[in-house]
Amino acid sequence: ILADIKANLKKINNHGTRANGIVTSMLQHSRSGSGEMQASNINSIVKEFVNLAFHGMRAGKNPINVDIQLDLDEHLPQVQLNPEDFSRVLLNLCNNAFDAMREKVSKTQEEGQRTKDLDSIRYEPRLKVVTKLENDQVRISIEDNGPGILDEIKDKILQPFFTTKKGTDGTGLGLSISHDIIKAHGGTLNILSASSSGTTFTISLPVS
Repeated sequence: ILADIKANLKKINNHGTRANGIVTSMLQHSRSGSGEMQASNINSIVKEFVNLAFHGMRAGKNPINVDIQLDLDEHLPQVQLNPEDFSRVLLNLCNNAFDAMREKVSKTQEEGQRTKDLDSIRYEPRLKVVTKLENDQVRISIEDNGPGILDEIKDKILQPFFTTKKGTDGTGLGLSISHDIIKAHGGTLNILSASSSGTTFTISLPVS
């Protein structure tokens, strides 16, 4: 009976923590930004917040080494943005990529220990961020070489409260809120992923 009580209390704590995270995320979203759009330099925002996400990950629990590659078109026109809201999108997409690559690092290490051959399955996490102008749209691609997204959940990952993270690690609101912010800017979010070979999120924003 004591073991059952302990297990139930642990579940209650986990669900309560996740509920708190969900409410906090919703409150942050409702308070985010002033709603004011301003002409913004996409490359400057990308550099600042990709770097911030990386250093935040390195300072957090279970840090991993990631090769950050920036391929930025220096001739991009300015885009009308709410910088505070849009920076949250970049942070969320980068953090999701780091989480996915951390998972692959762990699985690779486990496989190496099982086979006693770490060199044959060596994995080096990489995050590549590209900006370019294409068809009067500024495109920002965030590409990781993590485990990819399973086909059966690709249609669900933008749904509110859907998460693949364990326990209280995810609220299931990050991608949903990011998608809403991008739509509010008149843009679109495209997802290209192949199982075991990584994922690319591409944001397209109108120039005008």
